[in-house]
Amino acid sequence: MTTQTNDIPGDNGEKNEELQTGREKEGKELPEVLNAVRFRTRDREHNTWYVSVSEMKGNPVEIFASTAFDRDDHLQSRISNLTTITRLVSLILRNVFLGEALTLEKTIKQLKRSSRQKNDLPDMLTTVLQSYSREETERQENNKQ
Repeated sequence: MTTQTNDIPGDNGEKNEELQTGREKEGKELPEVLNAVRFRTRDREHNTWYVSVSEMKGNPVEIFASTAFDRDDHLQSRISNLTTITRLVSLILRNVFLGEALTLEKTIKQLKRSSRQKNDLPDMLTTVLQSYSREETERQENNKQ
């Protein structure tokens, strides 16, 4: 395993380091283990965040973010929103660099996995988008008849 050293703008000169991360197989098959670069950065409230970018052939295919404060109750909605963003960005990266198809079903699946509690933003988005999924299924069934 190698180590890269890159400054992150606005990060007080903290460095990144390469690490290994596992990944479930989904859609286009990704390996169980991918190389990743981990960045340590701070938000405007000076909370420390860790952002990991998984790579294949030098291209980003997934992105994850976490903080040491993820058990803090008032951060739960921020974390579910962050999880939603990183899951959807990862889906887009796999489309761009691996040609994985973007579908409504995959989007809904990632939103469901992002939800941390009933009626949080990912749960609300899931509910709305599922109605489109049902409508599309009904349309397809009606066209077959």
